[in-house]
Amino acid sequence: MPNIDITAATWSYICEPGDMLAGTLRKQLGSELALQEIQTTKDAKEILSLLPEDKFRAPMFVSSLSDSLECWRRRLKNNRIEQSIEVLLEHKGQLLTPQSSHWPPQLADLGNGEPPALWILGDAKALHEPMVSVVGARLASEYGLGVTKDLVSYLVSRGYSIVSGGALGIDAAAHKSALKTKGKTIAVMAGGIDRLYPPRNIDLFSQIRQQGLLMSEVAPGVAPARWRFLQRNRLIAALGQATLVIEAGYRSGSINTAGHANELDRPVGAVPGPINSVRSAGCHRLIRERRAELISSPADLLELLAVQEPEEQPEFNLTSNEIRALDALQYKEQSLDEIARNSGLTIAEAEFAVSRLSNQALITRTSKGWLRS
Repeated sequence: MPNIDITAATWSYICEPGDMLAGTLRKQLGSELALQEIQTTKDAKEILSLLPEDKFRAPMFVSSLSDSLECWRRRLKNNRIEQSIEVLLEHKGQLLTPQSSHWPPQLADLGNGEPPALWILGDAKALHEPMVSVVGARLASEYGLGVTKDLVSYLVSRGYSIVSGGALGIDAAAHKSALKTKGKTIAVMAGGIDRLYPPRNIDLFSQIRQQGLLMSEVAPGVAPARWRFLQRNRLIAALGQATLVIEAGYRSGSINTAGHANELDRPVGAVPGPINSVRSAGCHRLIRERRAELISSPADLLELLAVQEPEEQPEFNLTSNEIRALDALQYKEQSLDEIARNSGLTIAEAEFAVSRLSNQALITRTSKGWLRS
């Protein structure tokens, strides 16, 4: 099958998202050898004996790997990976692996939790753009939806792609705002690319595929489930240079995403809301616990992203003598004679320059001379 890494596809089929033990085996042995080892009848101790460090022989590793082998081998016997690949090809999708040119390198920050593959629909080039993750409540208020529209539009205008989870409410508003402003957006799914959730957003998902990207770390045919949503959130946090939370319950998936961003040392921003709003309780919690910066304007977003906004300087078209006279003042009160002496101008030249600078409100007359405004 063209451009399909069967080994990576198999790993993503047999493992649950964020399986650290599977990631450890892949990192230590390589994906192909690790898969070969678990396909044999070897027990956990034999497999762990291949790993270079003694710490992997600890009883907890042996016990955990034994349980995992049971689960992995059960799915291997089911052998639905060929059907998953057929679905991918039918949808004209791609399978990315850490060796692919389009693989987002920031996912390596997940360590052993880095997914073995990404099943994608859309333009893989979207993964090369600078990204900001935007998440929030499903039951969003008009205030939250309006803020999302404004902040996402601003981020798109600054060249950022928008990453979110495709859910109702803030997620959907973030995707829609990015699409409307001709930006790119990426929706990270908790189920297979043929099990897009929620069904109410199916038209939105179609638009995202055309103008951005739909992606999942689980194989086609895998259903979205609560624990997969929570693990999916780590991908949303890892993809973005920062995570922005707009409305969130005190305990919610958005807070979970912010937690992943905190662990990855990614900046987190939270938009405050009314103090009596349960929809903003999670945002207030993040700000109060100093796990997020307060975001109340586009300027706050730039600060969160560590982007230096250039100061707008008025155009004055100063002559060289006027520049010398202005520089000579150095924010210290000086007489005309002092300005002439410090700038190297004649009295007449300094007097003319000072007059022009005063007319442009760049300097102000004082009782003892002149001062820069």
